[in-house]
Amino acid sequence: MKGFVKFGLFSLVILALIVWLGGFLGKKERLKNVERASQVVTGLGFEEVKQIEAYESYSGQIVANKRIELSTKIAGKVLYLDAIEGQAVSKGQVLAKIDASDLSAQAQAFEYQKVQAQKLELSARAQLEEAQKTFERYSALLKEGAITQQEFDQVKARLEAAKAQVEQTKAMQESANSQKMAIMSSLKYATLASPVSGIVVFKGVDIGDMAMPGQTLLIVESGPYMFEAHLPESLIGRLSLGQELEIQVPALGKNLKAQVAETSNHVDPATKTFKVKLKPTEQDGLKSGLYAKLFLKSSHTQLAIPISAIIKRFDFDAVWVLKPDKTLELRVVKLGEIVGELVQVQSGLNLGEKVVVSGKEKACQGCKVGD
Repeated sequence: MKGFVKFGLFSLVILALIVWLGGFLGKKERLKNVERASQVVTGLGFEEVKQIEAYESYSGQIVANKRIELSTKIAGKVLYLDAIEGQAVSKGQVLAKIDASDLSAQAQAFEYQKVQAQKLELSARAQLEEAQKTFERYSALLKEGAITQQEFDQVKARLEAAKAQVEQTKAMQESANSQKMAIMSSLKYATLASPVSGIVVFKGVDIGDMAMPGQTLLIVESGPYMFEAHLPESLIGRLSLGQELEIQVPALGKNLKAQVAETSNHVDPATKTFKVKLKPTEQDGLKSGLYAKLFLKSSHTQLAIPISAIIKRFDFDAVWVLKPDKTLELRVVKLGEIVGELVQVQSGLNLGEKVVVSGKEKACQGCKVGD
């Protein structure tokens, strides 16, 4: 019985505490709607959304003005190599040497055959001279009737044989010399020198490797670097030599002025495109293979804002927009091509709206812009 009373008193105390903490015993007041004051920010810079001539972009790449593949026409080990990728080389600089000892030995052998044939020719000419004198003497004897026709014919045959022997030795010399010259012509491919001043962009062998005929061992490129693209046939009349256009090299993060240096009048029947090359006025940082884009004006207009207004939010692009009530709104936008200091806006903004271009770090959602 006593335990039951204690439990009841304890329960009453807990219930009274809950009622008190909940404020049920205090005087009730109605909640009033409290209007939160907006934060005021100053020091922001604004630019209006503009309407500019729209640009269309066409993909291409940066290429070297000259690209030379160095290969050999002989097989042999690489004995000497003075080239690494990215190395600057000068015209005529020896970059590699191939072992041509076998060819050198063959050339010497043919030279020896030529010398021996020359010696044989001297001997044959001496025999020819003797046969010629004998023939002349026997001709006189035949007229006098001192010898028979058979004896004369034998002497005449020996003369013809001597003449043939001389011609044979001359042919031997020519054959040995021509084979030697062919080998000497191949020997020049044992030494690889750069034909231009430029940059080594590819090295396909190391010292000790076996080089095979036709194998590309080194590639040297020389500037100026060019922008190359294949444009649709509809543009074939819009570009002219010397015309200044704009290209963008994303890897370098900049746009460059470039002049049309080459434009083909041939349209590829398979792709319906034609090739153009432009020479950028600025060459710093350009390398062959870099992706680039060419901008050409289109027939319509496009909204644009300064690049400085863009804010990256994860995978989205956004801008701070000044609303009519002088408050800020962070708005997601869809962007197009970058044109100089501006970027085209495809959706998310209206002409004449103002966006924050400086002091973006101060901006906040719903903030009031002070004077």
